[in-house]
Amino acid sequence: MTDTETRTDWTRDEIAALFDLPFDELMWEAQSVHRRHHARGEIQLCTLLSIKTGGCVEDCGYCSQSKSADSGLKATKLMDVRAVLQAAAQAKDSGSQRFCMGAAWRNPKDRDMPAIVEMIEGVRAMGMETCMTLGMLSKEQAQTLAVAGLDYYNHNIDTSPEHYGNVITTRTFQERLDTL
Repeated sequence: MTDTETRTDWTRDEIAALFDLPFDELMWEAQSVHRRHHARGEIQLCTLLSIKTGGCVEDCGYCSQSKSADSGLKATKLMDVRAVLQAAAQAKDSGSQRFCMGAAWRNPKDRDMPAIVEMIEGVRAMGMETCMTLGMLSKEQAQTLAVAGLDYYNHNIDTSPEHYGNVITTRTFQERLDTL
């Protein structure tokens, strides 16, 4: 393997060794990898837009988007496609190369997919990369996003099943802290 190839064969011991590094050593390693793969001083500017805020039915203890969260956040419906594309155009004018769109819900409804596809296609037509966070997808929805040209998909993987109750919970923050 050359220095420029991405590794996908990490062992648990190698990963644990990274976690055990002193912070400054970890930063050195990260910077070394970054410099092998990117031009010096170059970064990619990305913009994130919440295309549907609040009201998620999940109750992830860390997230203010949950309808159970006492954050004062008002739930909104999916944004109008034109408004999203206007925000993307402004992001591009400000130097963004990737436009990320996030929706606070457990999973998108099939009725929302045409608008989401239009957003992806519109952003791509501007010459920017696209990224979405929409929660859990069906296989058909994932295929629809791929056909539309989605570049990246972000999905939070909270924890393993045996610890799920520590993340998805209706307990208060203090109650969660008391279990640690």
